[in-house]
Amino acid sequence: MTIAIPISQERISPLLDAAARLLLVTCQRGKEVARKEVVLSPLSPEELALGVAELRVDVLLCAALSQGLQRELERCGVRVQPHLCGETEAVLQAFCCDRLNRPEFRMPGCGKPHSPGGCCQRRNMARNGKSGGKEKPTANLPKALFQKHKVNV
Repeated sequence: MTIAIPISQERISPLLDAAARLLLVTCQRGKEVARKEVVLSPLSPEELALGVAELRVDVLLCAALSQGLQRELERCGVRVQPHLCGETEAVLQAFCCDRLNRPEFRMPGCGKPHSPGGCCQRRNMARNGKSGGKEKPTANLPKALFQKHKVNV
């Protein structure tokens, strides 16, 4: 099995679409047998997904990624486990021990264990039009709030 993790400063890169490096770890019978880093060029979601698939990646562990890229990766046969955060080695170890559902590996805002339908309560509530007593989606906020905090460069 080959596991891919986009990395930045020894942590999971915050956005796969803009990641500069990809760690590839090959495991056989539960033990690591090979490891290498690949430098990523800026690519379209389709090109990036094809490149990852050509590396024979089985599972991609990542933080955030665009829906288009996730669709392309899954179309290419790569299983995507999004909404993860933390130090690369800790996440890799947690994956190998089937412990990625622990809170320390979830991105901020993720309130449920990971599932194929997604884990972010805020995103799911916004998608369903429910606020659940929590923040409203930013798209509904008045423009004055954004202008109030405008910074001139």
